[in-house]
Amino acid sequence: MNPLALLTVSILITLNLGVPVVTSRAGTIDEVIAEVEKIQKESGMRTASLGFSIIDLDAEPDSAAGYHMDTGLVPASTMKAITTAAANEILGPDFTFTTELQITGAIDETGTLDGNVVLRGGGDPTLGDSGISGTFEKWKAALAGKGIKKVEGSIVGDASVFGTRLLPDSWQWNDIGNYYGAGACGLTFHQNLFYCTFNNKGAGSKASLTGTDPKLPGIEFINEMRVGSAGSGDQGYIYGNPYGKIFYLRGTVPAGSGSFTIKGSLPDPPFFCARAFTKYLNGNGIPVSGEPTTLRLMGIAKKELPAREAVFEQKSDSLGSLMILTNHKSNNLRAECFHRMIGLKKKNKGTTLESSKATLDHWKAKGIDMTGFEMADGCGLSRSNTVTPRQMALILYHAAKGENFSAFSKSLPLAGESGTLRSIGRGSAAQGRVRAKSGTLDRIKCYSGYVHSYSGKKYAFAIFVNNYTGDLSSVKSRIVRVWNKAVNL
Repeated sequence: MNPLALLTVSILITLNLGVPVVTSRAGTIDEVIAEVEKIQKESGMRTASLGFSIIDLDAEPDSAAGYHMDTGLVPASTMKAITTAAANEILGPDFTFTTELQITGAIDETGTLDGNVVLRGGGDPTLGDSGISGTFEKWKAALAGKGIKKVEGSIVGDASVFGTRLLPDSWQWNDIGNYYGAGACGLTFHQNLFYCTFNNKGAGSKASLTGTDPKLPGIEFINEMRVGSAGSGDQGYIYGNPYGKIFYLRGTVPAGSGSFTIKGSLPDPPFFCARAFTKYLNGNGIPVSGEPTTLRLMGIAKKELPAREAVFEQKSDSLGSLMILTNHKSNNLRAECFHRMIGLKKKNKGTTLESSKATLDHWKAKGIDMTGFEMADGCGLSRSNTVTPRQMALILYHAAKGENFSAFSKSLPLAGESGTLRSIGRGSAAQGRVRAKSGTLDRIKCYSGYVHSYSGKKYAFAIFVNNYTGDLSSVKSRIVRVWNKAVNL
């Protein structure tokens, strides 16, 4: 098409992408694709796998165009866009997670509960986020309101809603002990994390472990952490496994004048929650005679659960609200809990396998050819995930047609302005006009989302870069070049 001068745009666009008024010329899809092809030939990209797809939201889905758009690639955290878009449609933006405080047995005339207090998890990834003591105070008040003054039994953590398998099988060993590798647990608490603090004086010396918060009795830490040079950043890793008792601390923390803290994932969140609540009650007027435990440790199957009475329900914020932090901060735990809840609703099983099947079925029902699609987790930490750029763009295309789209759209960061996109595209034509989810793993950089062009047209897009060489900043700058072309459409 011949270049045409565009009228100045002076309206706020419907995807909440309020942007500066800009005058530009019209571009073509072929020019956008040509820019992608050019990038493939540049330094650091010649041996990389690069795929791109773009679809006009006002056109038919078979109008998708791109470059190597049917090549299966690792999407990294752009998988969260697939998970949150599916959750937004299957669960709905008003969905809330529910945690129940339950009791078994009877309460006698003295206020003694001859039974257990059960913490029945509902998969809420935010339980305890606002403060452990504040959450426990609510639970204690509920017990007191029931007339309970003493518990002749135990506090029992029940995480059975998602089963005992916390992690997808394909997560890497160097990820799963760290905070971002905390798995989805039916009774997630305090983001399933703990803190390790080290003395970081003296580059080259051993970084002595000064303690953990919270304390983790029964866990042995084998400390091999060293102090790196000043300014070297957090290069420390925690190696451990779900329900494990031995954790290895390896890598380096930067030299400094005092201490440095890194975050790990709790090996047994429901047991930690039960133990912490037991301690709280014992110190705040409701003594508990039994030792804290969990259904897993008790060996109780779901069908063998004793009769219970719910005495308190705690609900999370709405899914629509939770999705914002999930995609803006790329929160793995939240995405995994959303994913598991999809499986629970559609397949009656909150496992990774059934959740992935349910998600696949949802998008196939939209008419998308999902051949080659592999969903090994819900957050994108697994390198076993495979998505083609066309599949990703089509998922986003169909998400934009849904009645709940605005909630999903708001959860995606804006280029140059918010979330994980705050530092990319700032000052460029793409600033405020690209709303997308980023994805980053070692030698992988991906983006998937929407472009709002100067002409007022909207496009769904996906651009995946796998196995590049060189520095990440150059890859990001090249992706911005593609965005700058796309906003001229």
